[in-house]
Amino acid sequence: MKYIEHLRWLVFAALVILSPITMAQVQDEEVLDTEDKVINTAHDRIIKFRPFDLGQVSFAYEKLRSSRVSNELGLGYIYTTYLKDSDEGAGFITGPEEKKVNGLSVRMSQRHYTSNKKLAPFGFYHGPVFGYRLLIFERNVFGLDQLPPSDPNYRFVGRLYQNSIDLSYQIGGQFQLGKHFTTEIGLALGGRIKYARSVGADELLTEHIIGHAVVAEKNSAIFLVPLPQLNFSVGYSF
Repeated sequence: MKYIEHLRWLVFAALVILSPITMAQVQDEEVLDTEDKVINTAHDRIIKFRPFDLGQVSFAYEKLRSSRVSNELGLGYIYTTYLKDSDEGAGFITGPEEKKVNGLSVRMSQRHYTSNKKLAPFGFYHGPVFGYRLLIFERNVFGLDQLPPSDPNYRFVGRLYQNSIDLSYQIGGQFQLGKHFTTEIGLALGGRIKYARSVGADELLTEHIIGHAVVAEKNSAIFLVPLPQLNFSVGYSF
């Protein structure tokens, strides 16, 4: 039941955070009614690859909705992430440890292009970004001694699973290279809500997972993390 309550809490938080974005999208639709409807049909779709995303392989697809507004959907396979260094403990700066995972990331964003000299999807843009991540860690990710169940010091800790909801606001620029190739660089600032669950982990969750714990229980915990991001991609427009 507590697991369901935590998921409800995450969904509620996401809805509260996303409500201003929904209002902004409605306003965008009103603006589009009076906006020039000419779309850059020669480059209204872009397939992208993000080569410098740490710990994951990321692709994205961007599609123009109007002459100035587009939507982007990104997917990624996550293979590494970080936990707090068990020797140094505490904080974001004191040597995080790299851990292998099997994970999935999904990103959705809306972009408003502002350049009067270039047709979208080229030039400078800004807009909200929503993301979701699921991470499945290797067994015994906390590095406990492997003892038999008969040992008085034996402790069972289940596999660690982590769900995250991200919300950021991005600014950046996308530029044409030659006839179809593109490049993009952007900066995003926002936050991440993490829900971590591992049966019997208790204090190990708050000791190892990066972030500020707002809820901590025997089998699960919820964390808040600031989320600055520098994004770079190369793509093909058509």
